Amino acid sequence: MSTIKLPALNDRETTILTAIIEKYIESGIPVSSGYIKKYCGLNLSPATIRAVMAALEQKGLLTHFHTSGGRVPTDVGYRFYVNATHEIIGSYDPFSDNMKQELLTIVNNVDELLNATVLMLAKVSRMFGVISVSGYQRSILTDIELVSLEGNRMMLVLALDTGLVKSIVLNLDLDIQPSLVAKITQVLKDRLIGYSLKEIQSTIRVRLNDIEMYSHELVQVLVNDCDKYFDLNRNESIYTSSYDILLEQPEFQDLTSFQRLLPALDKEYLNQHFQENFNAHSGHTLIGTENEDKLLNDCSIITTEFNSDIIKGRIGVLGPKRIPYLTVQSIIEKFAEIIQSAL
Repeated sequence: MSTIKLPALNDRETTILTAIIEKYIESGIPVSSGYIKKYCGLNLSPATIRAVMAALEQKGLLTHFHTSGGRVPTDVGYRFYVNATHEIIGSYDPFSDNMKQELLTIVNNVDELLNATVLMLAKVSRMFGVISVSGYQRSILTDIELVSLEGNRMMLVLALDTGLVKSIVLNLDLDIQPSLVAKITQVLKDRLIGYSLKEIQSTIRVRLNDIEMYSHELVQVLVNDCDKYFDLNRNESIYTSSYDILLEQPEFQDLTSFQRLLPALDKEYLNQHFQENFNAHSGHTLIGTENEDKLLNDCSIITTEFNSDIIKGRIGVLGPKRIPYLTVQSIIEKFAEIIQSAL
């Protein structure tokens, strides 16, 4: 992630920059010096306001589309604003009692809870919702199945107490009789169900080494590659809302612009982007060109972390750079609190 160098501003410049950014976020219309004079309560002449706006533009915080038009924030301007206001605690509570109750009724299934949460986040924020799970703290195996596929392939299906179901295809060099598959499956159920995935990884060899089929290729694949098959942390999960909601934003109503963005909304792409750009030591927000991939240069991503006894990860939204940062950050924090309290 690239780091934007921010210029120093005096109080007058900070006040006018903040007023311009907040008005532009609200309206999407370039902000004029006349608006600042009329509505911001500053005891300054129009000439002084124009001079300050010119100075902000020279410092790279504002720009304009037309010579005689109003000003709009640059990525540097947005970054200055976000950094200057990040300690302000938003008071906006997006939850009605019914919304909270809806989420709390599905606390026994992590997969369903996160799907419902990301959809509700998008509905409340009017932005594209994303939840990236980077780690499962505790996952107890509740069921295991082996399903025969065509071409000497086998599907391993794991069901966990969190409600998550994981499946992975095994490529084998031999055909296995259905009766033997059923026998091995039953042994796996008897020996592994009720243990956490971490326990299974560290003890699977001991738990299975006395069974009759221990030397069979299928069993040996599971034993020798147990870190691959019984580790959710290597297969991070991501949940997203429908991208149609972004069409409400003027920036994405041009079909060509929206189509350019679509590849960046792919789950695999977003999961990689989140893992590479957000961690415990990074900030919570990426603005415009801070997203090094050009697909996201016209977007901002606002996130926060969550960490419960069961899972950890990051929840956030993706939208235009003209995003209401303070309100949306407050919304995201509330959703993170719900996840942590529910799990």
